[in-house]
Amino acid sequence: MRQMIARIFALLVNSGAITHNVYPRSADGSAAAAVTLTAHATAWTAGSYAQIVASSVADAWLEGVTLENFVGAASQGEVEIATGGAGSEVIIATVQATAASYRWDKASFIPAGTRIAARYRTSTGAADTVDVKLNVAEGV
Repeated sequence: MRQMIARIFALLVNSGAITHNVYPRSADGSAAAAVTLTAHATAWTAGSYAQIVASSVADAWLEGVTLENFVGAASQGEVEIATGGAGSEVIIATVQATAASYRWDKASFIPAGTRIAARYRTSTGAADTVDVKLNVAEGV
């Protein structure tokens, strides 16, 4: 069954019906600069949410995240990715913060029109920063 689903998915990807994109995106659809997240100045306390997408343009599946440009002395940290309006975000993924790209087997569905945000927390109790981009599949 799993092989059949993988073959159908590959067919859809090759048909152009499914596209793999990066959030945030510019108005013209090209990838935009990463969003910088700032940790709170108290150890293991999350900083404020930073908006990645105000309103997703299509149904999408969050497949992974890219973290880069770490600034600060954090030896451990986490990035929380959430959906929902400002002040009522719901966490859909938590990623250990190391300089890398992450892809996971079970993608999280994000309906069209959804706001996506993220926040950062570290072990240092300093306002460390990290840049984040999200890897998504649209048209599924």
